[in-house]
Formats: sequence, C-alpha cells, structure tokens
Amino acid sequence: MDLIPQEAEVDELFKIERRGMEPVLEAERHGAPRELAFVWAGAMVNYVSLLTGALVIGAPLVVGVSGGQLGLLDCAVAIIVGAGLAALLHGLLSVTGARTGTPQMIFARGVFGHRGAYPAAALTWLMATGWFAVDCIIGGWALVQLLGIFGVAKTTGVALGAITLVLLASVVVATYGHQTIHVFEKYGSMVFVAFCVLLFVFLLPKMHWGLATTVHGWPRLSALVVGGSFIYALVASWIPFASDYSRYMPRQASARRIAWWSGLGIGLPTAVLGIFGVALYTINPANPDLLSTIAAASPPWLTVPFLLFVVLGEIWANYFDVYTAGLVALAMDIPLRRWLSALLCGIVGGACMYGIALFSRFNQAQTYTNLTTNFLGFYTDFLLLTYLWVPAWAAVLLIDFFIFRRGDYVADQLTAGRGGLYWYRQGVFWRAVIAWLVGVVVTIPFIGSATLPWLATPWQGPFARLLGGMDLSGIIGAVVSGVLYYLLAHGYFRQHARASYIDSLEG
Repeated sequence: MDLIPQEAEVDELFKIERRGMEPVLEAERHGAPRELAFVWAGAMVNYVSLLTGALVIGAPLVVGVSGGQLGLLDCAVAIIVGAGLAALLHGLLSVTGARTGTPQMIFARGVFGHRGAYPAAALTWLMATGWFAVDCIIGGWALVQLLGIFGVAKTTGVALGAITLVLLASVVVATYGHQTIHVFEKYGSMVFVAFCVLLFVFLLPKMHWGLATTVHGWPRLSALVVGGSFIYALVASWIPFASDYSRYMPRQASARRIAWWSGLGIGLPTAVLGIFGVALYTINPANPDLLSTIAAASPPWLTVPFLLFVVLGEIWANYFDVYTAGLVALAMDIPLRRWLSALLCGIVGGACMYGIALFSRFNQAQTYTNLTTNFLGFYTDFLLLTYLWVPAWAAVLLIDFFIFRRGDYVADQLTAGRGGLYWYRQGVFWRAVIAWLVGVVVTIPFIGSATLPWLATPWQGPFARLLGGMDLSGIIGAVVSGVLYYLLAHGYFRQHARASYIDSLEG
C-alpha cells in the first residue's frame, strides 16, 4: 500500500494536532492495541454510564407497563448483553483505522463512495454535537450538586450557568487533538474508577440488592430488550468514531488484539458502571435524580471530589465528541483545519445544548428536580433514536472490510476525490448506500418509542406495538443491511476479482 509522501508529524501532549483526514504515515504510527482499552474506557468511565444503567430499571414504563420495574438481576442481564453486542461491532470497526490510517468517516468513502459517505457523516456530526450537549447538561447537573454543598441554591438559573461553564471547558482541549485526549482519558478514567470503588464500599450497606422484577411474561421480555437497547445505544453511538483513535496504531498490529482491546475497553466499563448505577438507584428509588441520591448518601469528604470528577468526566467525554465532529466536517469536504473545525463544532454543539434545554422544557421547570425529570425523558428518547441508523451502517462496513476486500484498501485513494479509486459512479457506490438506507427504513416500524414535537404522546412503530413495545430496530437494521449488501455486491466483487486475476496472468 503506497501512501502520498508527507512530512511526519509528532503526536504530543498539549501540541495542537495538525493532521486532519489524510492517512497517518507509518512513521507517525505508535502504541500498542492494549492502549485502546484505556482510550475507550476513558470515554465510558463517567457518570453517563451510571445514569444510563439506572434507567434500565424503568424499562417497563417505556413498553407501557405503568408502575413496573426490572429487578437487579434482570437489569444486569440486559446491561451485559446490550454492552457486549455493541462492543463487538465497535471493536471490529476499530481494525479499519490501523489498516488504513484514516478516521472512520474517511474509511467509509471506500465502501459508500466519496459522496456516498456524506449522509452518514452528517448524521454522525449531528450525533456528536447532540452528545456534546447531553454531556454538558449532565456535567452541569454535577456542578450544581457540588455548588449546593457550599450553599448555592439549586435553581434552573444556576443549572444553566453551570452547564455553560462545562460547555466552555469542553471546547478548549478538544482543539488540541489525539494525544492530548488520549492522556486525559487514560488517567482521568483511573481516578474516576477509584472514586467509584470508594462509593461502592461506603454505600454498600444502603443498597437494596433484593430489588425484584415486578413484570412477568412477555412484558418482562420486552422490558429486558428495551433496557438492553439503552446500553446498546450508549455504546453504539461511539461506533462512527471507532477508527478515529485506532488510526495511529501500527499497520502490522494484530487485528484480533485491536478488536479485543477496543471492544473490551468500551464494553466492560459500561457494563460494570451500568450495573453499579442500578445498585446506586436502589438507595432511593423515589428520587429520579441519581446525583442527588449519591450526594445525600455519601460522606462529604467523598461527595465533593466525586462530583468534581463527574464534571471533569463529562468534559473528557466531550473531547471525543468535538474532536470527531471536527473530523467528520472534514469528511464532508468542508475546507477547514481540523482544530478550527473542532472549535466551530463545539460552538454549534453549544447551540444544540440550549436547544435541548428548550425542548426539554427547562424554561417551564419550576425547580431543579423538575429540570432533571424533564431532561431524563428526552435522554431516553435520544438513546433509542441514536442507534436507528448506526448498526445498519456498521453492518455494511464490516461486510465490505472482512468479507469482500479483507482489509485491502489503498489508503491514499480514500482522500483522492474525483477520479480516485473510490469515486465509483458520481461519487457514490450505490450498492452500499441502498443496502444501508433500506436497512434504516426497515427499522422504523420496529422503533419502541420516539418523542415527536407535534404529537402529545410518544410515537411507537406498528411492529413494536405488536411486540408489546419491544424495540428491535437496531438488530433488524443490522441484519437487513448486512444481508442485502452481501446480495447486491457479491457479484460485483466476484467480477472484479476475476478481472484482477486475468490482468495478473496477462501481466
């Protein structure tokens, strides 16, 4: 594989990364696959994993069972399965970064075509800015709790001010780039884990390990699937970012080790913290604000540093969001330097944050508790809609990478543009695009719940309704798109393989 000669750059802490979407030169590659586990653990070792795990208890409410709940054991099963399935996809896609040295959306050009990759890039950009907004709001919650310990009143005004501070802090470091993010995530996650261990030790006597499931039969199964979908969506939302952080791995690094460490790094902490979040929620099930439950039950000497690291953890998670949003903008051929693109994406993410505040009726919240309750409803819908398109898209990439091309791509051609190897017809490889879009359309009737501004009650797909509220959209989309792409493109790749073989004989 020949790369366009370029000047090698050093990827250092607190040095603004100048590399954008072009392939990483072999001279710049560094690190071992196990380091990816720390990178992705850093993304998941934060309060969002605790919160999302706690939401699994209320999954029966999403499927229409009023007053129902899942018990601790059922929650653990749903969380482990959901995290494991999404982590498998994430790990496999991480291999593409080491093989091509490109961000995920640039690699996608080799499958969907230069222009064919635009729709998923745009959706990823929206998803990244959406997560940026969500993380800012959650980080702001923690800051409000922290300020409350020192006598500052918990009001919606204070909350919006705290969220704004988290927003400003989140943008700054993301403009630096890969190595700065890597260091912050690695060591920050270690400290947060230490605080979680301390919380577990001190709050163990207050947790209700006998929390029982109150729904049975089909509603219970539906709730298990929906609960697993929360965690699946949380992990799957990182899939379009997978190779952004593995592209600096040496090309000869083991594919199995890259997939294993990436999947383990993102899946294991999500599952462990998710289950821990369920256990923390049992301390005071009547309180929907998990942070205030933790603060009220913990000794002050532990509460203060824990809340501080919740704030920092959300900021660290936002580094990923803004950094990847910047790369995705470049993948859509927006002519900006990566760091400037990241900065602008952070600004737009801030606007999105205030939009979520309005959509969640923050302006109607009379108390801080009302504010958090309103947001939790939005967050649940955001999780379920996040993975509407990602699994189907990932399935097409994996079929192309592992079955059709077996990792054989010409990396410099991924950024060649018009006339390049991956331009295809008018910039689109229609077989891949059609397979993906059909998978997305097929998922819609299987959506379990979606809040739409023009409807008084959440919308539910007809097939999900027949299944008692069970949301199978992500699974259906992945299967349909993967199978359809194989059927549509099998003949194309067989023909090109035959042509290449004949050319080799004639040569």
